[in-house]
Amino acid sequence: MTAPTPEYAAALLAEADAARARVRGGASPAASAFLVTLGCASAGFFLAQPLAGSERGVGAAATVFTFAVLGAAAALLSGRGTTRAGFSPRFALAMGVWGAVLAIGLAVGLTVPGLAYDWSWWAPLAVAVAAPCLVGAWRERPR
Repeated sequence: MTAPTPEYAAALLAEADAARARVRGGASPAASAFLVTLGCASAGFFLAQPLAGSERGVGAAATVFTFAVLGAAAALLSGRGTTRAGFSPRFALAMGVWGAVLAIGLAVGLTVPGLAYDWSWWAPLAVAVAAPCLVGAWRERPR
């Protein structure tokens, strides 16, 4: 195989840059929208805990949360186009941290006596559960 000429190499690099720009320009906002929806729905669900006042109220908040997440997931799956390089590990990290905060927060908040309707537990937790999703959405936004 012969070495490419400088002109040919320059043309190949220009073609690669053009392809990268096309992919970047066509990146779908679906992943960012999903993460924003998930973060906001989770925060809303946690903020609804002290307002619910009863198991019925918690059930209503959980129903709204479930429909919001299902709608966001459907939009993500149907609208997903190209994503930026390194999307999978970043998305997995955001989802993993979100899941851990959600699970631990719910487990502690719903089992420790006195925390179920306590603002001092749920309000900071709402910020903590939304943060990984919102940071992930910012990182995945189309540029």
